[in-house]
Amino acid sequence: MFSFVPLFVLVALAGAVISLSRILVTNSAALSELVWAEDGLFPLCINSYGYFSCLVDPFAGYLLFLSRTLAWPVSLFPLSEWPLVTNLVAAIAIGLGSGFIAWLLVRANVSRGAAVIAGLIPVSIPIVGFEAINSSGSAYMIMLVIAAILVSFRFSPLLPVWLTPIFLLMTSLTIPSSAVLAIPLVFFLLTAKVNRRRNLVNLFFLGIGLLVQFLVVITAENSRPIAITFDSLTQWVSQIPVAIATLAPALTRLSGSGLIESDLVSPNSLWGAGILLALVLAVVFLNLKGNSKQAAAGWLIFVGFLMGLIPALAGYSNNRYFVVPLAVLLIGTVVIADSLIHKRNAIVFTLVGILLAVL
Repeated sequence: MFSFVPLFVLVALAGAVISLSRILVTNSAALSELVWAEDGLFPLCINSYGYFSCLVDPFAGYLLFLSRTLAWPVSLFPLSEWPLVTNLVAAIAIGLGSGFIAWLLVRANVSRGAAVIAGLIPVSIPIVGFEAINSSGSAYMIMLVIAAILVSFRFSPLLPVWLTPIFLLMTSLTIPSSAVLAIPLVFFLLTAKVNRRRNLVNLFFLGIGLLVQFLVVITAENSRPIAITFDSLTQWVSQIPVAIATLAPALTRLSGSGLIESDLVSPNSLWGAGILLALVLAVVFLNLKGNSKQAAAGWLIFVGFLMGLIPALAGYSNNRYFVVPLAVLLIGTVVIADSLIHKRNAIVFTLVGILLAVL
């Protein structure tokens, strides 16, 4: 239906338009009058001290390579234009991320219908509207999704040899929770009979970024307090049912504490633990009995949920810690169902349009 490059371009454009449209619907004045948190702080830092000085300046105790880099073009414009420019930069970055996801999945032999759906999931799911709507400071979320896809699907030799390690390096220099990617990389290194060198290179580049992050974390003046407790774990687990309920946006809202509430379900650690157990069992089953795509989808879901858990263990829960888990859960589900979708591309594209219109 679409040739390879136009598919990437179309999904990227759709992702950017959806991201901008969601902020216009939520608060139309924000597009030209409002700059969110670090989306304004980082360009201001670059204006005052220069890009490289700000790039190595810790924020909340760690480096944020992607967000600092996206702030550079914003800093080139007059201050009065920052709201519009930062929204455009964020939309372009998120759109490119959406297109990249579709591009990667087509390379992994996922049908184009499924790839289109998967590429638009991170920008379309309702929970994005609570925490990460068209924000450069939150662009790391789609970056984590891409990194998880790169690792889980083991693209060698389908991609240029440099792409995955460089992307993993940038991801690890952006967000410490990317450390969970070492789990599948080590597993693949120990069990794979082919491409061990590439697995080792990927692990090495991820490790370099994480080592830099570790040195920054232990030396930062204003480091984020970390208090790993059983309470922080159970709080995150109990919020899993509520996070899933956000897929029905009419039944969810923000509480006075800033966490999501739902009329459908309440926070429940037992239900949350049951959902996690079911997911773990599904991942194990997919790796033992599924085909290569299904096994990769299983790893994707597993890694994505860990990416949400790790920052929550720092001592408090936050809505944003469920954005990546929900995105990879839906993407993994789409990939698993790909054999059905592949035979119904026309129907799928129609359903995608209806779904996005509803969301």
